[in-house]
Amino acid sequence: KLRHSLRRPSRSDFVQFEVYGGIDMEKEKRLIYKVCSASAIAVAVFTVLFIILLGCTFDFSEWEGIVNYKNTFRPIQMLTVVPSILLAISYVIFVSGLHIYAWGYKKIWSQLALSFGLLYAGISIANYLIQLVTVIPSIQNGMLEGLALFVSGYSNSIFYALMASYFLMCISLFFASFVFSKNERNFKWIRRLFFCSALAIPLFLIGALFDIAIIMMFGALSWLVGATVGMVMLAVCFQKEVRLAGNGVL
Repeated sequence: KLRHSLRRPSRSDFVQFEVYGGIDMEKEKRLIYKVCSASAIAVAVFTVLFIILLGCTFDFSEWEGIVNYKNTFRPIQMLTVVPSILLAISYVIFVSGLHIYAWGYKKIWSQLALSFGLLYAGISIANYLIQLVTVIPSIQNGMLEGLALFVSGYSNSIFYALMASYFLMCISLFFASFVFSKNERNFKWIRRLFFCSALAIPLFLIGALFDIAIIMMFGALSWLVGATVGMVMLAVCFQKEVRLAGNGVL
């Protein structure tokens, strides 16, 4: 009896402790992988949807004053607001899951990614909410005084200054890339794609400073490719991890 009571704990004892103690490690891993995978797909989808709607609804005509903007305004021009807000929310969920996924010293990179991701999301959501809550009702009610500084149709408005929040997203992706191992083939490509999205910042700034539209377009393209393709590849990798965790391999 004494030997039995002092026996070495078996694996089944640890499993019972994990489950009944509320610490099911395999379930926790699967949850983290699922959250990261689903949010990564959401980020990719809303990014593509944002670009498509932007191309379909953006007013490329020259600015002729707030009165003319009011007369030509159509609510459909604000369609990009919806995927933009959902993109910001999805990205916060993604980097939050990524921070939990990271281990050891890599948590410094995931913490930086999360911090810049939160900055991006806060500014971006506020910017688009101004369009929904302030700009649209003001235009519809004819309250135009001082409104030119906030509308998306005026290239010198505050709206475009706050659009720089996407630079913060690029910085966040840059730091997120260091969470993944460069020794594994799939993660190596994810690192490169996230690096690619960060190139949008210098390319866009150079294009803006020297008024070279083609360089600005390359900057936007690097962000689009890096954010979407990288997120899709990462979602696939996390789905594999979900299956491995479910089979008890991890």
